Amino acid sequence: MTGKNRSIGIIAGVMIFFVLYLIDRLGIIGIQPDVDSIRALIEEGGMWSIIVFLFICMFRQLFFLPTTVVYISGGLIFGPLLGSLYSVTGHTVNIFLAYVVGLRFKESIRRFISVKYVEKLRKAKKQGSFKPLFAMRVTPGFPVDPISFGAGFVEMNFNIYFLASVLGSVPKIVVYSYLGQRLENIFAMETILALGSLLILALIPYLFKNGQEAL
Repeated sequence: MTGKNRSIGIIAGVMIFFVLYLIDRLGIIGIQPDVDSIRALIEEGGMWSIIVFLFICMFRQLFFLPTTVVYISGGLIFGPLLGSLYSVTGHTVNIFLAYVVGLRFKESIRRFISVKYVEKLRKAKKQGSFKPLFAMRVTPGFPVDPISFGAGFVEMNFNIYFLASVLGSVPKIVVYSYLGQRLENIFAMETILALGSLLILALIPYLFKNGQEAL
């Protein structure tokens, strides 16, 4: 994604949020799901709810679920602290498995990875990997799976890949989990601050050269 397109995306996101805010304040529609009922239903499952959620996080691709949906759901169901913990745990296993699949099954995985991401990863590998890969992981909206499978495909150093992926993913997961916890009141000041945090995360890669080039 180019800097111009990213700027357009950010501006569009702010405008959409502003429109939704006006709609909510004017009472045209109500955007307040029954969060308490959802949590009560999940709590009835006890430990099984946690196990199922971790399973979904670890094998998310099988269910065709975007990471954002999973992380926000974790915060909605378990709260920001436990939601973040469970999401980070499941995500860590997920990126490990994806790397192994990309490394071991190159011919099968090749057709599922866009050439542009392969080139980005090869370039990141030459640059030392950590900064550009961290930039890819920390940026909201940047595709997760092509990087996870692609890193194994290009045989990126696993230790660097794993460290950059975990450290880059944690901030997003925490913010998304908090958003999930605030889903019942998406226009509260705390929610706006969380959305502002995502904007800051999106700008982090532009603070260092390798990170900006990676995007």
